[in-house]
Amino acid sequence: MKRKIVYTALVLSLGLVCYNHQYHCYGYPFVIMPSGLSYKTIGKKSSGKKVQDGQWIQAFITMKVIHRKEANQGSHKESIWMNQQEYIFPFDNNFQSKNKRIAEMIGMMQEKQRVVFKCTPQYYLQQEDPVRLAQLLKHHNLNQQDTLLIDIKLDKIMTDQAYSQMLAESRSAQLAKDKQLIIDYLTTHHIQAFSTDSGLFYTIDQPSQDSPVVKGQTIKVHYTGRLLDGTIFDTSVEEVAKANNLYNPRRDYKPFEFQVGEGRVIQGWEEAFLFLKKHEKARLFIPSTLAYGRDGVKGGIPKNAILLFEVEVVDCC
Repeated sequence: MKRKIVYTALVLSLGLVCYNHQYHCYGYPFVIMPSGLSYKTIGKKSSGKKVQDGQWIQAFITMKVIHRKEANQGSHKESIWMNQQEYIFPFDNNFQSKNKRIAEMIGMMQEKQRVVFKCTPQYYLQQEDPVRLAQLLKHHNLNQQDTLLIDIKLDKIMTDQAYSQMLAESRSAQLAKDKQLIIDYLTTHHIQAFSTDSGLFYTIDQPSQDSPVVKGQTIKVHYTGRLLDGTIFDTSVEEVAKANNLYNPRRDYKPFEFQVGEGRVIQGWEEAFLFLKKHEKARLFIPSTLAYGRDGVKGGIPKNAILLFEVEVVDCC
């Protein structure tokens, strides 16, 4: 019996330590600054380097909220305000003016450091006007008695040159991965396609003897866009939209019009249509590096998504 009690106590103690470490609520003291911002460093690893204006940052940020059930009482519940996300951005005047509190926190840190910051919603929102503060609190589902925990891991600080090199290396690795996935897809579906050095693959499904598309022309294109798993994320064809539960009665389904070479469309389209002619139908297999890359499109296209398009050049002007 005694052994069981000791074992239970040990398990509860370890659980509390783990809970405290994960949520940073109890037992681990914060350093309190005169401004009202508090912080504590998790671990001792750092390079000693601090960010300078204009440099690039790679950071991982998580935000939690401690919701106080009753003012001035210890009872509380916690929720995730923002799951861990990776951010890469320039630490320039534009960022610092639009994100003053996060900029303030990052400015206190060193490369490779992980720091947890604690503050009130009012401090974070930088709002003294009570009416506007109430509006913001309601919008973010917060109360004045809540506490925000901002967990930041400052992974890298980079010069413009280092950032460009990182992008090039990341792009090259992603392109190699995308090309292999496209080749595997074409092989599995017994599709023969042309390819370019950029990683674009395409097939001409309905050839035409009309004039070729040239840079500077305005063209009208019907299209259906799919992910590699076949999911349709957009189409200009009304019948396709209705057949796939994508129909929007407020949308005008007609050929998409754009000027080739003006940068209004993804790079894969800019390149692909220069291989096509008026009235031709084709399929385009576009690597993510020629589409929406690591950002994707919220609500439809995941990051690093390969895109498949069925297109028809309806007209050239």
